[in-house]
Amino acid sequence: MRFEKDIVFYISNNIVEKINNCIKLASPNEANGFILGYIQEVNNNNGDFNYNYYSVSFHCIESNKGSTVSFLLDDDRKILELSDHLMKNENLKLIAILHSHPTGTTPSSTDKHSMKYYHNSGLKKFTHLIWIIVDSRKKEMNGFIYLRNKLTQIKLILSTYENLS
Repeated sequence: MRFEKDIVFYISNNIVEKINNCIKLASPNEANGFILGYIQEVNNNNGDFNYNYYSVSFHCIESNKGSTVSFLLDDDRKILELSDHLMKNENLKLIAILHSHPTGTTPSSTDKHSMKYYHNSGLKKFTHLIWIIVDSRKKEMNGFIYLRNKLTQIKLILSTYENLS
């Protein structure tokens, strides 16, 4: 799998704590959530850019699938309504969709299908979306983005700052 060094996702300890609580609430099923925040484009003065994603809030979402091997909702309209509502109330962008796995942080074939589906949906909010997978037991995380129609791993940095904005 490709690794994109120019995209970094910063996640605060406060949000990590909320994610861990979400995982506990969803257990034994996969946890799901939206991370809202903002994206900063940084010019490296050599014609190259870095993109920093800063997490500001996390919202645990109950899946209607209730599955140990599947995440999110079956209803695309519901995903759009919920994300629009949260974005409007907090004046932030949807920057990541998170879900947990019982073990491991590698996308399953179902995950890859869902990520590609949303990326190719034509909806701007899903174009540069980060997908985060959390290992429910070890609490390790991995981040991914679709770039040029290929799933690409990105760097996640845990931050000691409570509010990165």
